Formats: sequence, C-alpha cells, structure tokens
Amino acid sequence: MRKILIKKKFGRRRKNLTLKIQLEDIRMKIPGSFFEVDLIINKDILIEFQITKNKELKYSVNPMDFSEIEYDLESFLEDNSVFLPKNRFKLVLGRLEVRYLDLAQKQQKLKERELINSGFSEQKEISFAQPIAPVQKVLLLGGEGKTSIYQVIFEGKLPHETKTINHTRGVEKHEITFPSLSSIGSSQQKLILWDFGSKKPPTQADFKNATLLLFVVDANDVNNYELFRNQLHEAISMIKLYGSRPKFLDRSKSNIFCFIHKMDLFTNAGDQFKSLVEYFRLNPKTKEKSYEIKFFATSIFDSTIYIAWAKLIEILMPKSSKLNQLSNKLKEDLGLYAMMIIERSTGLPICSSKTLLDDNSLVGSTNRILLVTDKVLPEYELSSLDSLKIETANGILELRIFKQHYNYVLIMIYPPHERKISTPAGENILQEFIQTMRKSI
Repeated sequence: MRKILIKKKFGRRRKNLTLKIQLEDIRMKIPGSFFEVDLIINKDILIEFQITKNKELKYSVNPMDFSEIEYDLESFLEDNSVFLPKNRFKLVLGRLEVRYLDLAQKQQKLKERELINSGFSEQKEISFAQPIAPVQKVLLLGGEGKTSIYQVIFEGKLPHETKTINHTRGVEKHEITFPSLSSIGSSQQKLILWDFGSKKPPTQADFKNATLLLFVVDANDVNNYELFRNQLHEAISMIKLYGSRPKFLDRSKSNIFCFIHKMDLFTNAGDQFKSLVEYFRLNPKTKEKSYEIKFFATSIFDSTIYIAWAKLIEILMPKSSKLNQLSNKLKEDLGLYAMMIIERSTGLPICSSKTLLDDNSLVGSTNRILLVTDKVLPEYELSSLDSLKIETANGILELRIFKQHYNYVLIMIYPPHERKISTPAGENILQEFIQTMRKSI
C-alpha cells in the first residue's frame, strides 16, 4: 500500500488540515518494455495518469475521462515503438479503468470535504460545480457539416432533413439557453454559437472573449486535409492569444475540441479515426503534437454526435454532485439498473447514477429515440410525448418527460421483474425525487 498525503488550507481560520487516503499501488509494467503506468490523485486533487521508465517520469496528464487515458497510452506506445498485443493492452486498460473509477469516487469525497471545510454548511443544498460566466462564446469552425450538427442537436431535425440546407455564408450566431448548476445557486447559462461558413475565415476580433473552440473536419474531404490542419492549429494559436479560457475550468480539462465528422462513410472507421487524429494532432509549423486537442469521431446518423456534444457541454456546465447522489439513492430505492436526467434542447446530462464512462452514450441513444418518436406521433394525430416504456426480455427502458422552465427527460432502466416502480409507494418515491430535483436545478 502507498500512502498519499494531500495538504491544503481550508476554512476561514486558515487551519492546516491534512486529508489522508490510502491508495493501492497498481503501478504496472508494460509487457515487453521498461515502461510502467499508474494513476494517482495529486496535490491539487486531480486524477493524474503517469508513465514512467526506471522510476523516471516520461509522461503525465490530468485526463478529462478514461477514453483520454486509453488514447494517450496507445499513442505513447506507438511513439516509443512498443508493440503490445490487443489482449494484453485490454488487460492493462481493464486494470486502469477499475483504478480510475475508484479514484474518481475518492476524488469527489475529497472535493466535498474541501468545500465543507472552506466554510459551507453541510445542511445547505449545494452543488460542487464551479461558478461559471452567464455567457459562453463558442467558435464553430472548419469544413462542411457544422450547420447540420447544429440542426440535429438543437432543432430536432432528422439527418436526412439536413441534406437540403444551404451552405453558411459569413457567420451565423445562435443563442442557446440551458440550466446552470453553480456553487452560488441555480441560474440560466447562455451559449452563443458562432457558426462560420467554410469560406469565411475568422478574424482576430472574432476570437476576442471566445471561451471554447470547436473545429469540424469533413473526413470525406480528403483533398482539403492539409488546409483543415493548418486552419485548426492557426485557430488554436488565435484563441490562446485573444480568447478567454473559462476561469472555472480545471487545468486538466481542455477548451479545444475537434470533431472528425462524417465517419459513417468509412468501413474501417476505428482505424481511420486513429490515423486522422495523429495527422491533425501534429502542428505543421512546429512539428510537435498538440495533446490539448480533444478529438471525437462523429456522425449525425448515429449516437456519436450526441456523445461528443455531451462531452463538450460538460466543460461548460459540470454535473451536480448533489443531484448525482440523489440519483444513486433513487436507483437503490426503486431497484433500477440505472437512471439519468437530460435536458432535451441541449442534450445536456443533468445528473445520473451511471459512471462518466457510460452516460454520454445513453444520452445519444435517448435523443435518437425522442427524435424519431416526435416525428411519428403527428402521423397518428397524437400530441407531444409524455412518457414511453419499452419492454424487452432482459430489461425495461422507461422515459418520462416533465416541464419546469426546461424540458427534462427522466431515463430509467430496470429489470423485467421489478415492479416496485409501478406501485403507489414507488410512484411517491419518484415524485419526491422529481420535486427535489426541480428545487435543485
């Protein structure tokens, strides 16, 4: 066992308190090499992924999620000419994932303890997210497909309905409002999305006060790969110079995203995506790899675009720790496999009982179900959806929609034999949860 002491000053009296946690040392040797990998919680209470060689640190990063660890490890091994069979690589990842989930729970407890010791009362209803600005300016740059992404996510259009849209000329600005859970209470968060046409390069003035960069690469436009890469890295330089990185953003999180779009057109999408990430990560001027870019393989014809958007929106509005605790209690009280609440207009996950590794895919799948259902109901002369239940041999998916300033969707997955949720007692538990959640959002 390895003991890690995390020392920080807490409270108004500036007392020195020491938080102690016992962590199992799982430093693992990479077969066929001298490299070892490990995950720790550092002095800033951030999860840190480390790669060492003969006890000398060779690489470290504060990952946004576990998928970043998987990608970084694979890239590091390739860069250092270390070949690892897939079965052994999965074994290493499996142990790292267990470790990551364990540390994520310990990290949350440490942050809660830090907040309480900083002078907050345990009796107050609080969120452990950071205060955020009322307006976020997001720049949407790159090749074709940007407007289609916006219309599918925010205007509820089906993919085939976007084929007839006109190309964006100049820049279009879209204002999006969604709920914000900050440490100073509930509020509205506004996102101004600047959608630049592919023929309209942004100016220096356009980057002023920009908080987040989203660059879309048309993976099917091979002839313009070099142009896209130059534009991407130029945009990164500009947002660093003239943009305004959110103050609430942990240094472990990036505000630079790149969607490798239209990946549904490739039969070998996985391999193609990895190859394109390597290509676009490399700065053509400096010949250095930019690891601050968060890449996603996306398509409007499947859940990937919702998964990517949910990740992006988490940067702007972290989920509430208190609501996650309420979600886990509801899961236990009703015997659910899992539950989640999303805000429909943004695809924003408000809270969930699932891990961060799983809930974004659930958001994407749910949005696709709702989109199709909304299109079909008018054909039966039915009004908008209130609830939906899908029963299968191994489980039940139930969606409930309720409105209180925003359009929320409650998603529940439970065993086929579980009937507590259908009883009066179960319904009372569910209604109490909904009322508590409404007060907390």
